[in-house]
Amino acid sequence: MRSMGTGPGQQRSRPSRVAVMRQSSISKDRTYSGTLMSGFCVRIGAVHFQWMKLSKQGHAMISMDEGKWLVPFKGRGSSAYTQLNFLWQHENVFVMDNHRAAMWCWLQRIKPTSSHSLFHIDQHYDTRTSHMNEWLKKVPSCWDIPIEDYLSLTVAHPAIGEIPLLSWDNYLSIYLELFGRHLNSVNFATHRVGERPKQEIWEHDVWDVPENLDYWLKPELAPWIMNVDLDYFFCDASDDQPPQRFLSPDFISGVFDVIARKRNDGTIGVVTIALTSTKDLTGGWGPAVETARLGLSRLGIDFALP
Repeated sequence: MRSMGTGPGQQRSRPSRVAVMRQSSISKDRTYSGTLMSGFCVRIGAVHFQWMKLSKQGHAMISMDEGKWLVPFKGRGSSAYTQLNFLWQHENVFVMDNHRAAMWCWLQRIKPTSSHSLFHIDQHYDTRTSHMNEWLKKVPSCWDIPIEDYLSLTVAHPAIGEIPLLSWDNYLSIYLELFGRHLNSVNFATHRVGERPKQEIWEHDVWDVPENLDYWLKPELAPWIMNVDLDYFFCDASDDQPPQRFLSPDFISGVFDVIARKRNDGTIGVVTIALTSTKDLTGGWGPAVETARLGLSRLGIDFALP
């Protein structure tokens, strides 16, 4: 095994803030007063301080306003199965609450009929195939469609009528069925929940991920799809308790630090992150958003929902 240089037990510093000073007019009575203003601004007498959040790499953090709300935030409702409450993008990073939109995001940044690779980090395989023949009949002949059309694709269910074609447990199996022959390497780090992919895959144990992720994401197999579900960092608790985040902040930061480096050097072509903010998988919106803020801060994104 090859070490990525920082294991889950090592302490990492939080994003820092820096003061950038510029001269402003001196008040007539030269009284020094401080007022905290939006954007981390403080005016003290003759000196104006502009505070900016910085990423770990020392760059200014990207705010949510600097990205695109491809699906505007609808509120903290259910994220189960097919409900998508938001989809946000900055460059090749896409964040959503439900993984069903991930395939559309990949198709915006990856040419699926050219050689590429996939790394899937998730509690679940997301590769249900129970009605694959019916699903494939409903996929569009051209995937150059807006997100609204993608989400509106439907398929007939024998008991309840038309249902969304793409859900949180079949978007990946459909992608593998359509484009799997173009994948150089298919990697899964999961809790091995759900139907295992029919394709040949590499499976990785959770404890091996921080130390080896950098090594597994080989540049010669690029571009990589990096697909992360935050429920990976959670596990079931006792019967009367919500799921608990069982992996430490250092573990999570270590994983996202590798993703940041590999994204910056071009090895990763697209990053999709799902919050899966359901009470039975992550404990709900609170824990899911907190984990998203931690992970995305390592990518230089100051994640916050309206």
